[in-house]
Amino acid sequence: MKLIKKAVNYTVLKAGSAYGKICRNKLRKKSEDIDKVSEKLLLDLVWRNRNTEYGKKYDFAGIKSVEDYQDKVPLSSYDDYREYINRIAENGEQGLLTSDKVVFFAKTSGSTGETKRIPVVKKATKPYTETVVAYINIIKTEMKKRGIHCGKGLITAEMESNPTESNIREGLISAYTLESGKAVIPIISCIPKEIFEYSDFMDMKYLKAFYALADRDLVFMAAVFMSNITDMMTYIFENKDILIADIARGRINKDIEMPEELRTRLNKHLEPDPKRAEELNSLLSDTDHKGIMKRIWKKLSVLIGIGTGEFECFANRLRELCGDTVTFYYETYSSSEALIANAADVESDDYLMLTDSGFFEFIPIDEEVERPLLRHQLEVGKLYEIVITNLSGLYRYRILDVIRVIGFQGKNPLLHFAYRKNQVINITGVKLTSEQISEAVRSFENKTGLHLSDYTLYPDTEQSPWRLELFLELQEKLTKQQRSEYADLFDIELSSMNPEHGRMLKIGETSQTVIYQVKPKTFAEYRELRVKQGASQNQVKTMRVIRDKELLKLFTDSIVSYD
Repeated sequence: MKLIKKAVNYTVLKAGSAYGKICRNKLRKKSEDIDKVSEKLLLDLVWRNRNTEYGKKYDFAGIKSVEDYQDKVPLSSYDDYREYINRIAENGEQGLLTSDKVVFFAKTSGSTGETKRIPVVKKATKPYTETVVAYINIIKTEMKKRGIHCGKGLITAEMESNPTESNIREGLISAYTLESGKAVIPIISCIPKEIFEYSDFMDMKYLKAFYALADRDLVFMAAVFMSNITDMMTYIFENKDILIADIARGRINKDIEMPEELRTRLNKHLEPDPKRAEELNSLLSDTDHKGIMKRIWKKLSVLIGIGTGEFECFANRLRELCGDTVTFYYETYSSSEALIANAADVESDDYLMLTDSGFFEFIPIDEEVERPLLRHQLEVGKLYEIVITNLSGLYRYRILDVIRVIGFQGKNPLLHFAYRKNQVINITGVKLTSEQISEAVRSFENKTGLHLSDYTLYPDTEQSPWRLELFLELQEKLTKQQRSEYADLFDIELSSMNPEHGRMLKIGETSQTVIYQVKPKTFAEYRELRVKQGASQNQVKTMRVIRDKELLKLFTDSIVSYD
């Protein structure tokens, strides 16, 4: 039976890798002629949707060019679609925004405001599917480099979704994509297929950690964010005794919350593994965690997850835990509204825009233009707000993301996410973006030698003059003197990213930043709070700028005291 399972695993990985290679090559080929590809996609889209309620309102039938589209259809926000979306979700009405049937609602994280429902049609999920098989190509390639022919990995994303009033399900867009591949996922993932058959609440942290540890031949880990993997490793370190005992017994812990029927079904397939438990006990007893992941999983080849920009601190932590022989792939730049770009290659923080997930326009930052620009009009080094027309009924939609163009592949831009327009600190003329903050934090971490687990900022405008408060979760313990010295250094680094910050400090319009060290697990508690508030565990990310007083209290209550 084990040989058959290995053969099936090998076959699926090989087939998925071959299809994934085709998808990656298609993206590169279409990037050579992106103007024609994009225009054809747009004109086909508006023609197909000309008889929808939205299409009639803006005369889609009369649109014959990109310029016509920009002239006839206004830029939009969620408020422009709210009534349509409510009619679809509550009454099941179709043909309002798109001629294709709405089959799913992707829920936004709500990290910067209300949670939104984004309609999804089936053809809009194809880019997500092709991206997933591209991952398989990367995984198989990295395995081949290491002489590994088969093996499973840990996929941390979950298929959680709930029905709306009209029985159209809603959840993460990744949940819908995974649902379509439900038969294949257990073949390449260490998580048993039985778990995917239940929508009841269960302790997925335990289950992921248990099955990952039980599989000594794990070859990859895939997550939405690298923080999902660091959280799992923290859970393993804190609960190693329970996990090791359960692996030795070959039983799911009776105190873990989950449907009893599922616990019984899972236990039927488990066998005691005292040898693996002994290995894990020896490995996890070591307090030096450098390279621990590679010692636990000797065949671990690649980690997949967003680990650039504000997630870089999590990727850095994982590199310490993995050592130098595990490859990192930084996955996608995406939103609930559309899949925007894929990482250009392994170990690259450049993202290549997709060619068939939507039509994209770009509004220059700090520059007036008659109309938004198209891909071939962009310039390297400049910032642009991205505007999305997706395949599911959002037209010229402003998601408020700002990107920086860093190059081109063919005529298709390579980009970095810079910041969200509604997460900018803008006080007394100082306009600080998340890009500037994350770059300053990165430089600050490098120059101090500190190991950041996570960070966030609060602009304290109740002080006169106002100041920034930087909350750090660190592996080290700071002294009072270090706090002051490091605050000076952080202001220097932030001023190098934004000279206006330095000028305001110099003339006394801004006070020196105050650094607060918070207790270990503070940011984990923050993520748990967001989950309790309704956010998905796979979608939660740290809010880099605190604007909520309740959230601020969580951090101020966790400040480490100094002797």
